[in-house]
Amino acid sequence: MKNEKELSYKKTDNSIEWSCYEFEYHHKDQRWFLVFWIISGGLIFSSVILGNIFGAAMLALFAVIIYMYSNKEPDVISCKLSGEGVIFNERIFPFGTISSFWILYDHDIKKLIIISSQKVMPKIVIPLGGANPVEIREFFIKKGIEEREEEESISDIIARKLRF
Repeated sequence: MKNEKELSYKKTDNSIEWSCYEFEYHHKDQRWFLVFWIISGGLIFSSVILGNIFGAAMLALFAVIIYMYSNKEPDVISCKLSGEGVIFNERIFPFGTISSFWILYDHDIKKLIIISSQKVMPKIVIPLGGANPVEIREFFIKKGIEEREEEESISDIIARKLRF
């Protein structure tokens, strides 16, 4: 995985900038892949036995996609809070479109959850990396954004438990 020294954090009077990995990476050994392919093969074989060829093809496609994604190492992305809004990986989310925020900070989990008023992307989850959660919280409160408790999604919990 990429070197931890690539991550940065900088705070000024008007902005907070940090870099983080796009997702939490877990090294997967041969045993993880063996179990994955046994389960995937079993599901595909079951679909074929039941006569669901389309389902078997879809399961095979999903298995290949999951396999490819499981080998991908995360890229380092940049994040910034400024007067414009939240800039995440070169995409701007103006403060006028943010209805609330929550900082999920529990053991190894450090994420900024932004609830947007836009219908297309209602929930934005940004890893905090080495950023200071207290300073980020203060920045949002100064901007008049409501702090509303949010929970980690079920899919994120399952992926973390499976070390995906």
